[in-house]
Amino acid sequence: MSRVKRKRIYIINLVWKTEYTYGILIFMLLGFLYGWTSERQTVKTTKLLPSAISGKKIVIDAGHGGIDPGAVGRSGLEEKEITLDVAKRLKRYFSRVGVYVVMTREADLDYSGENGDRRLTKKRRDLLHRVKIANESEADLLLSIHVNSFPQSIWSGAQCFYDGKLPESKLLAVAIQKSLAERLGPNRRKAQQAEYLLLKATTMPAVTVEVGFISNPREEELLADAEYREKLAEAIFYGTAEYLTALETAARPVLTSKVYPELSFPSVLPGTVCLYYATPNNEDLAFKPEVRETPHFEEWQREERGKLVLKELLKGPGEGSALLPCLPPGEWVRSFRLAGETAVVDIDAALAESINGGGASELMALYSLVNTLAVNLDLNAVSILVDGAKNATLGGHIFLEEPLNPRPEFSAGLNDSNR
Repeated sequence: MSRVKRKRIYIINLVWKTEYTYGILIFMLLGFLYGWTSERQTVKTTKLLPSAISGKKIVIDAGHGGIDPGAVGRSGLEEKEITLDVAKRLKRYFSRVGVYVVMTREADLDYSGENGDRRLTKKRRDLLHRVKIANESEADLLLSIHVNSFPQSIWSGAQCFYDGKLPESKLLAVAIQKSLAERLGPNRRKAQQAEYLLLKATTMPAVTVEVGFISNPREEELLADAEYREKLAEAIFYGTAEYLTALETAARPVLTSKVYPELSFPSVLPGTVCLYYATPNNEDLAFKPEVRETPHFEEWQREERGKLVLKELLKGPGEGSALLPCLPPGEWVRSFRLAGETAVVDIDAALAESINGGGASELMALYSLVNTLAVNLDLNAVSILVDGAKNATLGGHIFLEEPLNPRPEFSAGLNDSNR
């Protein structure tokens, strides 16, 4: 009898342990699923509206490719490899939610042999073919993926650029910039206007996403990492989705036709010149003026003053300055002249070799020249030639088809200058 009783106790105990084990497994599975979904949704996505996203057509442009590596890091990592990988990951995100994606390239190639017109540079033919793909697709928007670079390694952080012709482009850039900062960590950079050919020539809202600075050793290491590239693609996807949702629900701010408020440069003190160099902070692309004494400067002829200003600018920041040169030292200016309120500067094409592929390098080099000349000579615009040729480019992003207007919003006031 006792043996039967013990047997019953043994059987009941076994059943209880089996149920307990199943319970543990169920809780473990639920915990895993919760952890997986919470990890995938690192930022709130409840405000996204699927109907606003599904059915859209988006062009994804992987910058550079083929014979054009783009910016190259110290380790030999090339921009074209990063942009293609991020673009493919981004395509997968959009395809999962019913977005039709048009890729300008899905292999290591360029389009320098397209468009036939041999009067155009290889880089221009490549970009114009990408423009053609985008415009003929009649897509809802364009995302162009690039990697940034600057001669000094101090800068880091992803940043979005847009053209000012469509207010929606700014809204898209701001939404993606916000998502990048939220999902990848602290980043105080702001969406910025830029005269990139691809953005200017396409007909839909368009942004260039510079996913980081390959010139920064830490960021170059991150950009080489597959997991980090996945996070980049995810951040761009969610920023774009939030933009599309905002359009659908009309929850967007009202923008005026002017991208920037009316700004002007400060007055330059008599007997001085004001030279614009890059600030060392990592918050945005910005200049800070360095003021140098130049006795009798106002007595010189205006064109001679312009030549002197350029000569001083190319010397670089003064001894002990914390500012960063945007142009390497050297005799890069072939000629300088004035045509009314516009300066015409002819630059040696060899300077392009020092503009290391990134949009930041190109943007800052050009506007270091433009802003410095504008503030010292009270100019409306600066026309830049490259070895005497119009419509040329220094870094492959901005084609110098038209005179560049000064950009006061890049510059800090004279009161903050290094005196």
